[in-house]
Amino acid sequence: MSYGGNSSSSRRPWKYDVFLSFCGQDALTSFIDFLFNELVRDGIHTFRDNEELNKGEDISSELMEAIEGSRIAIIVFSKNYASSTWCLDELVKILDCKRKNQTEKVMPVFYKVDPSDVRKQSNTYAKAFKTHEKRFKKKMGKVKAWRVALTEAANLAGWDQRNVADGHEAELMKKIVDEVLKIVNETCLHVAEHPIGLDSHIKPIGRLLNDGGLDVVRIIGIYGPSGIGKTTIAKAFFNDMFRNFEGSSFLANVREVSSQCNGVALLQKQLLSDVFKRKVEDINNEDQGIIIIKERLYCKRVLIILDDVDKMEQFCKLVGRHGWFCPGSRIILTTRDKHLLDKLETNEKYLVETMNQYESLQLFSRHAFQQNHPLEGYEQLSNEVIHYAGGLPLALEVLGSHLRKKIQVEWENELKKLRKIPNDQILEKLEISYNGLDDFDKTIFLDISCFFIGKNKSVVITILDACGAGGEAGIKLLIERSLITIDEDNLLHMHDLIRDMGREIVREQSPRKPGGRSRLWDNDDVIDVLKNLTGTDAVEGIQLNLFNLKKDRLTIVGFSKCLI
Repeated sequence: MSYGGNSSSSRRPWKYDVFLSFCGQDALTSFIDFLFNELVRDGIHTFRDNEELNKGEDISSELMEAIEGSRIAIIVFSKNYASSTWCLDELVKILDCKRKNQTEKVMPVFYKVDPSDVRKQSNTYAKAFKTHEKRFKKKMGKVKAWRVALTEAANLAGWDQRNVADGHEAELMKKIVDEVLKIVNETCLHVAEHPIGLDSHIKPIGRLLNDGGLDVVRIIGIYGPSGIGKTTIAKAFFNDMFRNFEGSSFLANVREVSSQCNGVALLQKQLLSDVFKRKVEDINNEDQGIIIIKERLYCKRVLIILDDVDKMEQFCKLVGRHGWFCPGSRIILTTRDKHLLDKLETNEKYLVETMNQYESLQLFSRHAFQQNHPLEGYEQLSNEVIHYAGGLPLALEVLGSHLRKKIQVEWENELKKLRKIPNDQILEKLEISYNGLDDFDKTIFLDISCFFIGKNKSVVITILDACGAGGEAGIKLLIERSLITIDEDNLLHMHDLIRDMGREIVREQSPRKPGGRSRLWDNDDVIDVLKNLTGTDAVEGIQLNLFNLKKDRLTIVGFSKCLI
């Protein structure tokens, strides 16, 4: 087995969860009624044919469609099941759909009948076939197909009602419903409206998981800034691979949920419920949950994904370490913090990089034009938006949806607006990274976003240290949080939208009066403040480009803090 499949694959859209096949001539109406009601009560969309006693010779096209559109088929074999040619035709169709993967699972139930009678067509089944062979002398091929279908179905894993304690029907129904729920609840996650460019990530992640062999536990981290697509990639990988494991769980929004009252215990319950496909209630606190997870999962080969982890304790209380799990298990976590992955000693780390030009144009076009390329006349405008988004999937999706069905003049106006004030939806997502910083690191982040992009790291550290900011440690942390990068020339860089997010945070301190903001970097704003004496004690730093500056009278009256 290897990890990393086709992320574009999608599951078949089922019309029904379950198709019930049974013989209405037998005295099992109450059993079928109770079973049907139990399935429906648990939210399982079930089809049963209530016209059993008034059927013609051939099953209807409606019934054919119901079988083809059902994810699971439950066949209740009773003493007279084989007497009904209608039931036998249903059975042939069900098994045909199973072979074609139109039906995912076929479950036989032997109700007061020996499975060997079904398999070998003996006793009441033998009597039924004597009748069929007389009636269908010219259609013996059909009779043979019925026999083959009965033998095939009887060899499938199912339930013998006689083996349930005291033949208790309620217990049998519970076993059937529980098994159906395991399958029905095994649902793929919604990945994205337009899952573009995912294969370029899924395959290398699969290779990282394969390193070291399949008989060991592997823990890898997926990291990168907010909006880069970490969660989307993790979901796509989960959908591709969860069926290859004995149990699986995708824990979304770990950071947010764990901050709630008893949040870690809630996540522990969800993890166990997902893996064992049943509701878990016996966790009252996170310490108890740690013990239960260790005891119950050590012998199960599982796939567990922790999405948006920002603290070591979250990881430790949910999945602990390699020794908690059966060999072959895979643990993946997504985070914005590379240093966290170092502390957790993950086997591998995978950095999610921005989309290339081709993928960016395709993703944006799907949202803006509902096709893979821009409409005629919108090519240049689309390229401007893509340049602004800088390969960030979140921005491409938000802006594409925002500009959909707008005329060119509206596009031009929106672009002008974006250059001054970033889109709120994008800002809200990106600010999660900023809000996770402490006050000292927020200060350094805002200084860099306003003043120091493209500047030499050593020079920036000297300036920050002179202002008492602790520059080297702060820059190191911002790199670990995927907020800044350092190039081979030791220069600081920041994604344009992350830069704009930082500058918008400063602008919002005093939207209409630049002199009330903590940092001034725009030449026009600086000159306006200096000329009109509108500076205040709120200003902590100023950047002024003196090139081509007119000989206006400028003054620093009103300022009391250091200038940059």
